[in-house]
Amino acid sequence: MKTHENKVAIVTGSRLGIGRGIAELLAERGATVVLVNRTDSTEIAQSIGNGAISIIADVATEAGWDEVAAQVGQRFGRADILVHAAGIYPMATLGQMTPDEWRRVMAVNLDAHVLGARAIVPLMRKAGGGSIVAIGSDAVGMVTPPGMGFSHYITSKMGVVGLVRALANELASDNIIVNAVHPGITDTEGASGMPNEQKAQVYMMQAIKRLGTPADIAGPVAFLTSDDARFVTGQTLVVDGGLLRH
Repeated sequence: MKTHENKVAIVTGSRLGIGRGIAELLAERGATVVLVNRTDSTEIAQSIGNGAISIIADVATEAGWDEVAAQVGQRFGRADILVHAAGIYPMATLGQMTPDEWRRVMAVNLDAHVLGARAIVPLMRKAGGGSIVAIGSDAVGMVTPPGMGFSHYITSKMGVVGLVRALANELASDNIIVNAVHPGITDTEGASGMPNEQKAQVYMMQAIKRLGTPADIAGPVAFLTSDDARFVTGQTLVVDGGLLRH
């Protein structure tokens, strides 16, 4: 299905895991994908094909986003899709966490969404509209958070929910929709250090009793960035196999 033909899609955190799965599917659907990472992803861009390119940038900084906007603007003159999948989740309890660690998590997991929107929305206006998707976490809906040491992570992801709702209202007149996808535990490199027994404890509470895959998350993102979702905005779509069904 070429649901994304002639669209320029920027995907952060696209070297590995969920971000890469999203980039691959959008390219398969016809989009020209811009992979944004802190290290060069040219080989991945070449493997994805369809004119994909790599940009090296730190999305937690304004300078990083200025670089992305400049290169995308010069090369394509527009942007249709922005998917922010970059994220970090170091474990640290309140007593262990330093102010610098707190700020770094906020910078990557929350500030980058704001900076990215500020930089890329002008390119979406040139395209006549667009779609922004923030990758959050189903942890924001859990009554009991997933273990100790995630206060900074969960706070940053809760901030994403509020930002999506606010930007959906603010950007609707520009024909730009803004939504979030909240994955559950997913079989990625980032989760590789988690013991299998702990993973099983989580997914056995799901309706669908297996780990999610990057492809499971990429499908809903493809929908939210397609013309089929043109009347969907300000929403948070939980994609976690039914863990938060109750």
